[in-house]
Amino acid sequence: MSAAVLKARRSVDLDKQIRRGKAVLRELKTTLEDIEDRRDLAAAKIRNAGKPGTSLRQAAKELGL
Repeated sequence: MSAAVLKARRSVDLDKQIRRGKAVLRELKTTLEDIEDRRDLAAAKIRNAGKPGTSLRQAAKELGL
């Protein structure tokens, strides 16, 4: 195999690795955002424990829905 073919093949392999790496980073970002949301929800549940809630009907009214 010629050096040019090997160089082209390495370039394609690197491009493939970069695309896969970017996909993994996107998945990690989404997962971290989901974890942060769950942590925020858990904290809000603790913070609001025992407080009266708002009915769905009242919330819709307040939001003009």
